[in-house]
Amino acid sequence: MSEDSRRAQRVAVQLPVMFGDAAPSEQGTVLNISTEGCALTAERIPDLHTHVSMHIDLPDGTKPVDIGLAGVRWVTDYRCGLEFIRVSGESLARLRVFVALLENTP
Repeated sequence: MSEDSRRAQRVAVQLPVMFGDAAPSEQGTVLNISTEGCALTAERIPDLHTHVSMHIDLPDGTKPVDIGLAGVRWVTDYRCGLEFIRVSGESLARLRVFVALLENTP
């Protein structure tokens, strides 16, 4: 998926993330994020067209944003792009507030 075809612009971040197919067990860093997806880097990234769950740590120190299901849409070297498919209402609300704050910060 090209950046131009995204429905939501992503904002640059560096957030710790745990992800995995059965349970989040791999560590990585989210490089950019929107309410609909993110890019991450990790030593071991998931395969293209697979699905993972994720726990993204926000800098406010509260509990992680839980992404119940994310699809891997592209993979290059040590990076991949994910589309958020299933996110709880609480996690989505927290993610929206966080992204809006970043978008409105000069």
